[in-house]
Amino acid sequence: MNRRNFVVVLSSAVALPFAVRAQSPAIPVFGILLAFSSDTGKTFTKPLRAYMEALGYVEGRKIVFDVRYAGGNLDRLPTLAADLVSQRPAVIATFGDATGLAAQAATSEIPIVAMSEDLVRAKLVTSMSRPGRNITGVSILGTELDAKRLEILAEILPARSTILLLADSTTHRESRPALNATALALGLTLIESIVSSPGEIDGALREAKQKGAAGVNVLSSAFLFAHRARIVSDAAEAGLATIFQWPETAEEGGLIAYGPTLHGAFRLVATLVAKILRGAKPSELPVEQPMKFASFINLKTAKALGLAVPLAMLARADVVIE
Repeated sequence: MNRRNFVVVLSSAVALPFAVRAQSPAIPVFGILLAFSSDTGKTFTKPLRAYMEALGYVEGRKIVFDVRYAGGNLDRLPTLAADLVSQRPAVIATFGDATGLAAQAATSEIPIVAMSEDLVRAKLVTSMSRPGRNITGVSILGTELDAKRLEILAEILPARSTILLLADSTTHRESRPALNATALALGLTLIESIVSSPGEIDGALREAKQKGAAGVNVLSSAFLFAHRARIVSDAAEAGLATIFQWPETAEEGGLIAYGPTLHGAFRLVATLVAKILRGAKPSELPVEQPMKFASFINLKTAKALGLAVPLAMLARADVVIE
């Protein structure tokens, strides 16, 4: 082989890996839009990263996460959503009505997986079986279970108690008629406080205690879940019994929690995201709903509040924290 041919062969051999690399598909970007700060948002991103990795999407090798945080300022969501869309992620995940609607307004092409209390009533999807457009997701039955949680909380409180309904201003819900009916049947008095910032939570609980409330039904909400530690702490200080939507919250000091497990819901979100990354169209993926519900009771919190947990309630509980 003469020198000229050797140089040509060597050049081709050196260039080959770069050519192959150039033809390799880019690592897909997974966009996540959150209304919270990066610190509070870990509640959502940590399990989601874990489940994506379990499905084979290892961060940095098989997927890249692009997370946008509104820091509690909902007015920033449209700008954040537009900026995220401009980066052309392969799929976007949102949590709560406000982020889902912001992403929906920003793109009609990029697939969106939304987790919210009720995707149909929030007008994020057309129907559960045929979502339509570019959105599917996980609907966590928040509206249906709000009244059930009120019924459970009443079991541990004195008869004819006053109970605070703690709600957030960004969640579309239609559970009040069912809550009113449950309260009427059980002889309960309901008061409601709708909050839109963490600071308003403190005042709402103090005011409820002044009005004679014995407990708090923390209505299903991504915002209230993100600030559950504040609610647990403030309620304990005020001597108020609490019930939450995610069972795991009882492990963090809440008195009672009933609903789908947090990790089960995030597993559903990750599964939908993985299907879309593999080529499925969101419009053809039915909205998922949790099928299993769990009841957790924290006896330490009950003791601190001076409450005796009925034996029937203990017998039904999936987890009793002692």
